[in-house]
Amino acid sequence: MSINQILKKARTGGGVSYKEARELFSADDETKLFEAARETALEHHGRRVTLYKNAFPPVSVSGSRCRLNCKHCGGHYLKHMMPAASRKRFLEVCRKLDKRGAPGIVLSGGSRRDGTVPLEGFAGAIKTVKEDTALRIIAHTGPITGREADILGRAGLDGVLLDVVGNSRTTREVFGVTIPPERYIKALKAIDKSSIQNLSPHIIAGLHFGNVLGEIRALSLLANARIDNIVIIVLIPTAGTVMESIKPPSPIEIGKIISIAKLMYPGTPVALGCVRPGKRYRGEIDRIALMAGATKLAVPSSHARTVAGELGLKVKEFEQMCCAWM
Repeated sequence: MSINQILKKARTGGGVSYKEARELFSADDETKLFEAARETALEHHGRRVTLYKNAFPPVSVSGSRCRLNCKHCGGHYLKHMMPAASRKRFLEVCRKLDKRGAPGIVLSGGSRRDGTVPLEGFAGAIKTVKEDTALRIIAHTGPITGREADILGRAGLDGVLLDVVGNSRTTREVFGVTIPPERYIKALKAIDKSSIQNLSPHIIAGLHFGNVLGEIRALSLLANARIDNIVIIVLIPTAGTVMESIKPPSPIEIGKIISIAKLMYPGTPVALGCVRPGKRYRGEIDRIALMAGATKLAVPSSHARTVAGELGLKVKEFEQMCCAWM
């Protein structure tokens, strides 16, 4: 099937298969792909784009400790989170943020050897925070089991931000642990079946040492659950890590991933998440993301507002909110 035929099929409600999505990504000219995705976004979301100036504050249940020490992170990002490795400290942090007027937190932390974040031990504390404050709590969980999803759902966890990786070679070579795609499918289904309200999977573009390897496959896995948002984030070459000199994917590649996500899941908002390189590269990614069908941008560059205006989009802006929540 030609690219034109695939796009016509997608635009008439025929969907996009994994094989077809790969063909779209490999096409030399992205113009028609971007146009089809942008038109689809307009049909389902209208002429609007939501910008999120600041994200929810991140809180780590493990402090700066992580069993995996992944090659793209090396524990670097844990150092920028508020440490809360005990129930007492977690409650203190949340109550302080609530008093400051923070609308919510991103609950995260270092991973165990199986790739999950040890959150279930904080279930009681999560329940207390939900009862005593107005905070929304959304969490990076890793590929959790049905039991873990049930515990967190009963505690009142509002949402899950699940990084979905479509190639076990990437998890093996970057995380140091083999996680097959089937395990992400099980996690998606488990979260979907739980009482957790919001499921917003994250696709990390360029996670495999800057190369696009399993991202399209990861998008195809999302069909196994009801999802609220698809969030595309981008590898940041971070100083002090194995990948500090790695070149991230091109803005065009990011745009293709966003467009394919929109065509595969027409009614689901596609967001460009807060994790992505900065400076001129960030501005170019923001521009192409809007052209390619994204309807949400976290921590936008000033260029994003200009492009939104040029595209005739109405901008709604939050001062502090997670793009996966509203």
